[in-house]
Amino acid sequence: MNDTHYRIMQELRKYFEANQDWEMNQTHAAGMRARQHLAELRILARQRRAEIQAVRVTKPKIKSPKYREAKLKEQQAQIQQAKKDQDTN
Repeated sequence: MNDTHYRIMQELRKYFEANQDWEMNQTHAAGMRARQHLAELRILARQRRAEIQAVRVTKPKIKSPKYREAKLKEQQAQIQQAKKDQDTN
């Protein structure tokens, strides 16, 4: 599993506990702890978003014209190969 994802999940659990404390007591310290966990979640979420974007850059967009064109060429090559195979039989 991705390290950043794991860290987000851990931080979310910590935030959940801090938020429960805030909801029960609504003290200054409890509010500060809850906000700190939210700030950390924001940092981790940005980091994970960047990781996902970096991977997506390397993958083709499924509905893009370039992708469709490449798929069409691939299918045509397979058809040509199948015809050659049938001709030799």
